Amino acid sequence: MLFHRDHVRTLDEGSIGEAYLLLMKAGSNFFSYANEWAIFEPVYATVPDHWHRVASDLDEKAQDYGQILKTPRIIIDNTDGTISRVYPDNKTLGPSNKAS
Repeated sequence: MLFHRDHVRTLDEGSIGEAYLLLMKAGSNFFSYANEWAIFEPVYATVPDHWHRVASDLDEKAQDYGQILKTPRIIIDNTDGTISRVYPDNKTLGPSNKAS
């Protein structure tokens, strides 16, 4: 999980972009064993009015796999570097080339 070090209600676009880049770098290293991994939108967040994102290796055996399938997410492919956006209705937008 990635969170902002200061307790603020809103973040500027630069901070959000930096957070995604940091999470993508950490996720690519941490989930290097997986073909794909994801960054989830906070639709099931338990703390309102807080920016946060969670990453996962999309393990089908995970206890919360049903919730994973219901959550909008960005899928990162470790093989070819493509990024896709997936919505709960199983529509996929993408892939796009990963930013270098």
